[in-house]
Amino acid sequence: MTQEEIKSQFIEKASLSADAVSDFFENAELISLAKNQHLIKSGSSPVYFVLVKSGCLMTYFKDRNEQVHAIQFGQEMWWTGDLDAIFNQHASNYAIKALVPSEVYLLSKEKFEDLNQKHPAFERYFRVLFQNALISHQKRIIRNISYTAEEKYLEFVKLHPRLELIVPQKYIASFMGITPEFLSKLKRKMAES
Repeated sequence: MTQEEIKSQFIEKASLSADAVSDFFENAELISLAKNQHLIKSGSSPVYFVLVKSGCLMTYFKDRNEQVHAIQFGQEMWWTGDLDAIFNQHASNYAIKALVPSEVYLLSKEKFEDLNQKHPAFERYFRVLFQNALISHQKRIIRNISYTAEEKYLEFVKLHPRLELIVPQKYIASFMGITPEFLSKLKRKMAES
């Protein structure tokens, strides 16, 4: 996605002014990540608001047995980051890595606050973004505690059709709370039906 495409998405979908979008690009740092390169490691500081320009990121944590638990996948025009660490100013609880070569914009908490002060439309944009993220996480909790593995997988594919093509199966299984072996059996069973 080009900077112009991102700018037009901000203007059209978020009703941001051209000046506000220009200020975003002036304040955000664009970096490139190689496949499997970490943007943030658990326990590291500083942490940023992250906008995915291209590629795909995975936010995850490792439990005491070093098992990876995928929390979120960030695609083009998705925001990610450790909000707890950002707002409460402590080291990150999560790690974020690129699953494919990716480009991301990084926005520090200070620059985030400055943008919101200077351009109230940004504050509205982020409020709606956070509301939608909370709703999405609540729906995911319901799916995780009440859906069968097959229902979870079908919902994942419906909500994120591109991700199945680029995210390794072990991470999709982790996101769903099942083992990769069980996901393989499930996909085989579904293909036979």
